[in-house]
Amino acid sequence: MKQRPILVAAIGYIIGIWWGLYFKFSIILLYTIMIPIYYILRKQFKSYQKYKFKLITVKRYSRYLKLIIHFKAIFILVICSVISNSIVLFQNNRYESSYQDGENIQIMGIIVSEKIEKQYNNVYQIKVLNSKHFNLLIQISKKSKELEYGDKVKLQGEYKKPFEQKNYGGYNDKQYLKTLKISGRVKVKEIEIVAKKQLNVVLQFTNHVNLKIKERLQAIFTKEKAAILKGLLLGETEEIPEEVKENFQTSNISHILAVSGMHISYIIIGLQLLLKKQVGKTRTRMATIVILILYALITGGNPSIIRSVVMSIITIGSGMVHRKSDIWNSIAVSLLSILLYNPFLILDIGLQLSYLGTIGIVLFRPVIVKILNSIQSKKKAIEKVKEVLAVSLSAQIMIFFVVLYHFNIVGIYFLITNLLVSIIIGPILILAFFTIFISFVFNPLTRFFCFLLNIGLEFLSFVSNFSQLPLSKIYFPTPNIMVSLLYFVGILVGRKIYFIYHSDYLTATQKRVKNLMALFRYQLRKNKKKCLKLIFFIFIVLEILCLFPKDLKVYFVDVGQGDCTFIITPKNKTILIDGGGSKKDEFDVGKKTLIPYLLDRGYTTIDYIMISHFDQDHVRFYLIFIKRNKSKKYHNRKTI
Repeated sequence: MKQRPILVAAIGYIIGIWWGLYFKFSIILLYTIMIPIYYILRKQFKSYQKYKFKLITVKRYSRYLKLIIHFKAIFILVICSVISNSIVLFQNNRYESSYQDGENIQIMGIIVSEKIEKQYNNVYQIKVLNSKHFNLLIQISKKSKELEYGDKVKLQGEYKKPFEQKNYGGYNDKQYLKTLKISGRVKVKEIEIVAKKQLNVVLQFTNHVNLKIKERLQAIFTKEKAAILKGLLLGETEEIPEEVKENFQTSNISHILAVSGMHISYIIIGLQLLLKKQVGKTRTRMATIVILILYALITGGNPSIIRSVVMSIITIGSGMVHRKSDIWNSIAVSLLSILLYNPFLILDIGLQLSYLGTIGIVLFRPVIVKILNSIQSKKKAIEKVKEVLAVSLSAQIMIFFVVLYHFNIVGIYFLITNLLVSIIIGPILILAFFTIFISFVFNPLTRFFCFLLNIGLEFLSFVSNFSQLPLSKIYFPTPNIMVSLLYFVGILVGRKIYFIYHSDYLTATQKRVKNLMALFRYQLRKNKKKCLKLIFFIFIVLEILCLFPKDLKVYFVDVGQGDCTFIITPKNKTILIDGGGSKKDEFDVGKKTLIPYLLDRGYTTIDYIMISHFDQDHVRFYLIFIKRNKSKKYHNRKTI
């Protein structure tokens, strides 16, 4: 087996981060306990004399782990996990700000983000000077002066400490802000601009380009289409209407609104076509690396774009030194780069989806291609469809449980929507890049390209409307960690078994595994009646256990203004009393808080809904639900 120490280091680094996130003590203590246990068990295994063949023994199957995990790999794994765990524990202490909630503070800092417009104020990110603290978010009244990227400011305001999750499985503001390297918020009372353009020239330049692109998009497109194009080109989705974002997400095409490998591949292809004949292969590669780095800075450097850029640079660099790049090492290097910068980015949904999708394509695309190639066809269109299906399915296999964990939604049209989007997204991106370029160089031609681009955007809108079809949004309860781990182990083992049975050349180990599986099947057939009796016995025991009454469970849900109580009876009936909501607040508490809470608790149905009284802060969640679904008929049992 090929040794990949960088990949092992990345896995160890992730283990240390996860341990630091969910356990308050150092992982060194765990290893201190595990090492003596390992040597005790090893001594017992050595002294064990095998007198009779046994199909299922720990010793028999532990030998296969030794082929993957040897001493060198264990050493790297332990060292990297200890390093990352120590970093996370140290940074957790740093994020515990010395400021008290509600304390009046004075700080000096530099604005490191553009304005984010909220309902009542504008929000900026500020890098605090002469302080050990991480960045802060400052909230300024809309009537106050406008700030620009790179402004050095002196301000006074009230410090707001980020909150942790208020409900079971709910949103954790503190953890989210850690992914942005932000330790809290400040509600500004007084602010003074001390100096302008205090950041380095490269950051000022890339920010200026970002602003110019957004200005051109706003000037030549409608508000909604400009917002979608900002998502497509820059990965900025804040201005896209919530309904449009929800349609893209439900239709399983929201990945096109995040700058990723697809965008990078088109940039590389475009630069190759434009520069290769004029300046040569080596200079083209060097120019491509520089432009990719600038593009990553222009788009804000989110995890998916960093992954794509780092992996692309490794591939291009390998070609320059006449070496073949290894996909697993590329993935590991890019992931380590991101997590060394900020280990809390492991919690970022975009990072999880980007890396798992890429790993899924690497692992399962060859399997699916083999299966689809059994459908014989000589037409190029059919072959293109097979390729798109293979990529889409292989990515979905790996991200399925992550999507289920975070969003609790499964749609049945993802293959159709991804197939349709794959046809149009390439021309849309090329046209969008070209339109922006032409708008700066020769504006009169812009209108023609805008016309073509509008057709593509209308097609995207049509595909996103698949979210309105029946069964496009099927809710599932949040899977627990053990079920998720079993799923990932199951698909990886299944992939390995497939290759063992469909490989022309098998190694000695693969032959041994194949023989053991054949022996398993033989033993199952031989003891078929015993197995059926055991399954029947387990089923009866589970049914009897279900008959025993459980405890009455009463949960009080934080829905902001108003009250909400969720009750589970001893016979597993669910009762919801009130649900919160505010007449003035635009926040949909039913959709954003209550439904996720019920799904995290493992329930997709409510048996009874009870309203204590009809004030808006008790019943508005239900009135919105009925208003949105007024064409349907409801009985006493409500399905989420």
